[in-house]
Amino acid sequence: MILMGVARIKEVVKILLDASPDQNRRDGAAYPQILPISIIERGSMTDQRVVFSTLKNIVRALECNGEQRPPGMMVIGWAVLSLFGEGDVGVLDSGVEIQDQERVRTWLREGESGWRIQEGLGSDWKSFF
Repeated sequence: MILMGVARIKEVVKILLDASPDQNRRDGAAYPQILPISIIERGSMTDQRVVFSTLKNIVRALECNGEQRPPGMMVIGWAVLSLFGEGDVGVLDSGVEIQDQERVRTWLREGESGWRIQEGLGSDWKSFF
C-alpha cells in the first residue's frame, strides 16, 4: 500500500491498527503492529530521507528525528523489507508470527529505537545526476 499524506500519519496508523468491531474506516482485520512501514521524504532528491519502522513505532520515529521533509510518501507492508534488498517471501507463511517479528527486528537492526533512518541517496543514484 502506498499513500501520500504523511502529515496525517497518526490518524492513518490509528485506523490501520484499530481492531474494534464497530470501526468503519477500512475493511478487514486490523493490521499487525509489526507490519513494516517506510516514510520516503523528498524522494529522489539529494536530501532524501527514508524512515523505516513498524506501525507500532513509526509515529515516535518521526517525532524523534526532526522536522518532516515534504513531500512524503508512506509505503506500508512486507514489501518494505525489500528496500534494503532483504526481502523475504516467507513472511506471509501461516503460523510464523514469531519468525516475522524476528525478521523485522533483524531488518531494522532494532535496538532501543525501533526504527532505522537512511539519509540522502545511495551511491547507485549518482549516475542519474
